[in-house]
Amino acid sequence: MNTVHHDEAKASSQASGSSPPTVGPQDCPTCVKRRIRCDRSLPKCLKCSKKGLVCPGYGPRLRWANGIAVRGHLKGRTTPHIDKPPPKPSSTASKDSTSPKSVKSPEQNSTVRPAPFVDPLETLFPGFPDLATRLRLLEHYDKQIAGLMVWIDSEKNEYRRLVLPLADQQPVLLLAILAISAQHLAVTTGKETSFPARARDAAVTMISKQIQQVTGQLAAGFDLSSQIDADTAVWMLASMLTLANYEMTETETGAAAADSHRQAARTLVNALATTNRENNALFHFLRNQLSIYDILACTTIFGPLSTVEVILPAPDHSNLIFSEFLSLLHRVTVWSRERPKKASPGNFNLADLPITSADARAGFEQARGSTLMAAGVLELPRDARRRDFVRIVDIYHHAALLYTYRVLFRCQVEPVEVDASTMVLFERLNQLEDKPSCLQNLPWPVFIAGTECCDDPERQAFVAKTYADIAQDMGFKYYLGILHFLQDLWSNKDTTWTELACRYEAGGKKIVAV
Repeated sequence: MNTVHHDEAKASSQASGSSPPTVGPQDCPTCVKRRIRCDRSLPKCLKCSKKGLVCPGYGPRLRWANGIAVRGHLKGRTTPHIDKPPPKPSSTASKDSTSPKSVKSPEQNSTVRPAPFVDPLETLFPGFPDLATRLRLLEHYDKQIAGLMVWIDSEKNEYRRLVLPLADQQPVLLLAILAISAQHLAVTTGKETSFPARARDAAVTMISKQIQQVTGQLAAGFDLSSQIDADTAVWMLASMLTLANYEMTETETGAAAADSHRQAARTLVNALATTNRENNALFHFLRNQLSIYDILACTTIFGPLSTVEVILPAPDHSNLIFSEFLSLLHRVTVWSRERPKKASPGNFNLADLPITSADARAGFEQARGSTLMAAGVLELPRDARRRDFVRIVDIYHHAALLYTYRVLFRCQVEPVEVDASTMVLFERLNQLEDKPSCLQNLPWPVFIAGTECCDDPERQAFVAKTYADIAQDMGFKYYLGILHFLQDLWSNKDTTWTELACRYEAGGKKIVAV
């Protein structure tokens, strides 16, 4: 659409004997949203191109006027119409205005004036924030939240580069992003408001309606690939992951709600696995983000279906960071759940396991090397960030070994191996140079560290402070519930952490240290 608009302008200028325009008439909407000066290059601005952002150009833009569509090529979107700028007065029009034919009564003028545009979300969602507030919330998501949702924040962060622009086109995703941004601000500033919860509920309702539409068609015998396209799958998955993170800003009750979003996302991705709808770069990114969340969550959730149809790293994305590590970690979890429940430490036979402790150490060491090689795509500068990343790889390596020793080998390994990994784990945690920028990576390994210091008050104090920092600096209150669990474990020295987690889960409190 913008290309046609540009060609028409060029043709018009050639017809009049003037040179074609070299810049756009106004800043592009993406630069306006980012609050930076646009270079107005044609056909797309250079600032958007250099950042890999979507530049919509400078011509008429799509506005959203009606309800959300659930079918067709605009599935998941609202019905668009073109909002054209008002025509400029010409000399001919000026002459016509003096003609008696152009004289109209005030009543006639009032009937032909177009009604002011009303954002459809203002109709669907009473109390929808004004434009200035929306821009502030989107900027907060850009600056504060997007970086918390990936291993290492960089210019390749797709939550910022692709998901945020997508929210301009998808009302449900926009609501989800505004909800988590407003909630995060409320938690970190102490200024509570009802908007985040209402926005979350509205987004969940809209996603549910979409799922019901698709489910109904499937029940009627239609093929999934004809009922949900890649664009719809992307905004639904992005919304689910955003809402799962939103729930972590709540107190201990947030885990159950976050887990429901994870299960819904898992169902969506598995349903699409048999179609060709996964051939989408953003969908692949979101799928692998879900894989990280899903695999780590399974390590501390013990329900009978917890390891069923888990989302694993995509086979054709083996170069992704931690991909090999996550696959091996999940195999350990599955092997530990497949053991006969009646097998107690007294009659447990190591020979029945598919691997030995030496095999496990070798496997995780190989995964560690693969992770460091894959990390080259981040192009981290040779500074504290790179050094901290190497430490994080070590932290996950030794946390995974300790997890494996406890849940798979039931501690029937040499005590020196357990002590060695515990010591390195705490050393690397202490050595982090820029801990605030690493906090999003620490909940799971610090949880494992906490399970290994039941008789060490000094290490317990370190774990407690780290979890308090995670909850405070990240603005996610849920992690205080993990700390309460660990404190309960430390006071019950005759109970293993897996036994206590099962008791918590039976009481309706899932432990999700992700």
